[in-house]
Amino acid sequence: MASQTWADGLIHAINNKGKQLFVSDLAVVIKDKYPKALHHFLVLPWKDIDSVYDLSAEDNALLQDMYDLGLQAVGTSGLATDRFDYGYHMKPSMRRLHLHVISKDYHSTCLSHRYHWNAFNTEFLIKHEHVIEKLQAQGSIDRPSMQYIMQLLETPLRCNQCSFRPKKFADLKLHLQQHVETELGSTAS
Repeated sequence: MASQTWADGLIHAINNKGKQLFVSDLAVVIKDKYPKALHHFLVLPWKDIDSVYDLSAEDNALLQDMYDLGLQAVGTSGLATDRFDYGYHMKPSMRRLHLHVISKDYHSTCLSHRYHWNAFNTEFLIKHEHVIEKLQAQGSIDRPSMQYIMQLLETPLRCNQCSFRPKKFADLKLHLQQHVETELGSTAS
């Protein structure tokens, strides 16, 4: 039996019935093991597809099913669907296509450095609707250069909820905490 690498962890996770939140004939939803926000779900196809670059126009039904399952997961959060980002990483760290369904608070101890932040708050996160549009228009997704990917990960920090531009990641984390506290305070009243 071949040894599994860390990058294959998602393939193992989707077959673990105890981790499955929602399941269809085409895909499955699990919680991210290292969530980068209060709510962070992954939607993975049963079909062995490594990344968005392996998709074709024939995968539209699969992508719609994945998105619909993601919306089901959002329904368990108590938040509106527009309080989430839906997308795929340009350079995923793990094998198997996965749609990130992640709450925009980005409040998590697992969000621990600027690359994590920029992986979700720049074009590094290819929005789900952009993937659909590209597949319909050209039948595939263009792979960006490593130079462009690194440029996105090095982007100066900027809050996704206001105009705050911190110099240090620790300052952004404190700032995001304030947004969460404000949000929780406004829902409690």
